[in-house]
Amino acid sequence: MATGTVHSNGIELFYETRGPEDGEPLVFIMGLSAQLVFWPEGLLDALANRGYRVIAFDNRDAGKSSRIRKPFKYGPVQAMLRHLVGLKVHAPYTLNDLVDDTMGLLDALGIAKAHLVGASMGGMIVQLAAATRPERVLSATSIMSSTNSPLLPPPRPSALKTLVAPRTEIETVDQYVAFGLDMMAKLGGTLDQGRDELENMFRRSWERGLNPRGIRNQFLAILATGNLTKRLKAVRCPVQVVHGGADPLIRPAGGKASARAIPGARLTIIDGMGHDLPPSVQPRIVELIDGNCQRVEVEKAVAVGA
Repeated sequence: MATGTVHSNGIELFYETRGPEDGEPLVFIMGLSAQLVFWPEGLLDALANRGYRVIAFDNRDAGKSSRIRKPFKYGPVQAMLRHLVGLKVHAPYTLNDLVDDTMGLLDALGIAKAHLVGASMGGMIVQLAAATRPERVLSATSIMSSTNSPLLPPPRPSALKTLVAPRTEIETVDQYVAFGLDMMAKLGGTLDQGRDELENMFRRSWERGLNPRGIRNQFLAILATGNLTKRLKAVRCPVQVVHGGADPLIRPAGGKASARAIPGARLTIIDGMGHDLPPSVQPRIVELIDGNCQRVEVEKAVAVGA
């Protein structure tokens, strides 16, 4: 595995890459407040072993990438209320900027086109990239995400609170791990989440550096971007939508809405999965990602023979 930092869209992005350098690029984009270490190592390694050049990176305001320091106009609750009633939400940046960050990463690594995989907010970034930068996206897999429509069922209050609540009382790595395990328990479904894997994930996040301010920045970015539904009609690449049937944060209706909005998208609902990536579902997700990537060549061959 190789690591590095690149200049992209006016900021610095930290990335990790594994697998053959000449493999098809497969880029993983994480969600709100989540560092690249939230992608299970086994999932990334499995796809690298299938010949993909697997790249994961920290979004701006997460992990080892640039931190954005701009004044807040209002808090998360006020911003969410504005979003729900259709008022403009002001934010330091939007998901469009995070799409540009991703494209800048590809440029810096000399990649013309890539398969994209995103989870939660990362799924929105992937969907938006497929809609607005089709020349750069080979395929898109959106996991536990949505169209960001205000008309979708809201998160369970406990799930939303644990994700965006202040973390000012956390002073040690053990406190952060305990907080993380409690958070994942609220975000999870009925499947075993794999305690050892989660503990390691939160310890690595602590060691790499936390950015509480970035959580609000990214949350505002989601709200400021607004409903993606109309833009998703422009997507033409193969799309796989994956969602947990027991997701308390972004309800299954979110994944279903994305699949309806994107022409030709395939939808897979995994029973018992919440807003997480439990060990028991990772092999299936690997198959779904790989299968969606393979659709590119299949559909190209069909088009040539038509």
